[in-house]
Amino acid sequence: AQPGAVHSLSHVTGGGIAANLARVLPRGTWVDVDRASWSPSSVFRVLADLGGLSLEQTEGTWNLGIGFLAVVAADQADAVASVLTSEGIDTWQVGVVSDAALPDGHYEQGAKGVDGGAVRLVGSYAS
Repeated sequence: AQPGAVHSLSHVTGGGIAANLARVLPRGTWVDVDRASWSPSSVFRVLADLGGLSLEQTEGTWNLGIGFLAVVAADQADAVASVLTSEGIDTWQVGVVSDAALPDGHYEQGAKGVDGGAVRLVGSYAS
């Protein structure tokens, strides 16, 4: 990976995936996070079931197994993933940042007072 390959990092804590990622995206950009790109561990599924909730209903609170999201230069994504994998860190692509017109639908924006990008989760979780 080259210097400057990593644009931002999002520590996914309270507030969930979309709100935490939206804070680190530049204003005017958006990303659809593909739920099928990972499978939340069984602990999240059990807790959601015990609470009578779907995993989608927990997205605004839980990280569902994603501790960090890295926003990287598209042409460096494979190199960044390779470096992380060589250090024993699991990686996968959850989406692609776009600066095209925002599609219709609900996006998380303005999280925690930051006027950043827009994020929504789409699709179904891998089993």
